[in-house]
Amino acid sequence: MGGYLGNVLVRRLGGQWIPRKRLEESQVRVGNRVWPPFLRARRYMQSRQALLEGSLTQFY
Repeated sequence: MGGYLGNVLVRRLGGQWIPRKRLEESQVRVGNRVWPPFLRARRYMQSRQALLEGSLTQFY
């Protein structure tokens, strides 16, 4: 899931992968912001409630 999210950031927004020794610490730089796609995916997938809260906060 994190790999897919990172790939979307790279292809659609022109991001750049920043590899790290541990895969889950890898990041994608988009402009001057850095996103950790693997950590975000893991956080949102920990529970159904976390997934719902994460998706609903995007609308507010």
